[in-house]
Amino acid sequence: MHGVLDMSTASDELVWFDGSVMPLSQARIGLEDRGFNFADGVYEVVRFYRGRAFTLREHLERLERSAHEIFLHLPISLEHLADEIRKLISLSHIEEGMVYLQLTRGQSKRQHPFPEAVKPTLFFFCRPVAPAWAPGEGEGCSIISVEDERWHRCYIKSIALLPNVLAKNKAISAGHDEAVFIHEGKVMECSASNIFCIRDGVIYSSPVGPKVLPGITRLVLMRIAERLGISFREEALPLEEALASDEVFITSTTRELSWVRQWDGQTIGDGKCGPITRQLHEAYLEEVEDEIGSVVAA
Repeated sequence: MHGVLDMSTASDELVWFDGSVMPLSQARIGLEDRGFNFADGVYEVVRFYRGRAFTLREHLERLERSAHEIFLHLPISLEHLADEIRKLISLSHIEEGMVYLQLTRGQSKRQHPFPEAVKPTLFFFCRPVAPAWAPGEGEGCSIISVEDERWHRCYIKSIALLPNVLAKNKAISAGHDEAVFIHEGKVMECSASNIFCIRDGVIYSSPVGPKVLPGITRLVLMRIAERLGISFREEALPLEEALASDEVFITSTTRELSWVRQWDGQTIGDGKCGPITRQLHEAYLEEVEDEIGSVVAA
């Protein structure tokens, strides 16, 4: 199994909840929290390796941008938040895992206007993550296209994810791994990942905007591609061109890079992980080692 491990029976998980650390089973959020009633909040997922967070600064800066877009302010500074996250990772005794963080506008009487003088609700907890496939290994993903019915502010990492959940479950119920959103005939992103197509040695990825989240793994890969001299174009491909790609892969914080074997029933390339995808994944793991190593050395 590759992804977040099942911790449904764990009794000792800890959560940082509005400044206090406590067992997750004891944390309580009011029924009138606006995150519960309106999905009025944002979130982040941060990967950590050997107990050290990777790209923590980039994730927290994105959290701040998402919060700003919905007129929500973080109750603590990013520096303080980063320190608290590192402490909880240490307390969790999890070596390979992820941090889930959620910020909502807080609890108030249920009504549409923003409440005044309400304290935001902020919490985060750690979960183990099974190792991703090594570069080039695994069976490859099977993905299907779905019509993009989401809102036009997908650059915000909002907790309002029902369209993504429906698309993901449509893919899973049909025996696939992921769903790809198609907007006006062009490839945007997946239900829980960014997608990349490689044609004639060029990487194509839809530009960040109304229908595409600024993925942190995507950002790292853009830096890697520039360093390796691989052309990277922020361009939304028509579906028919994407299906004819030499290589396709998807990315997320927890999955790293996953190569795509089949898309809408069509085999991508020769049905194996392509050389550029493998090269990028290997370089990504080197980036992880460089950052984690520097943290450990510090």
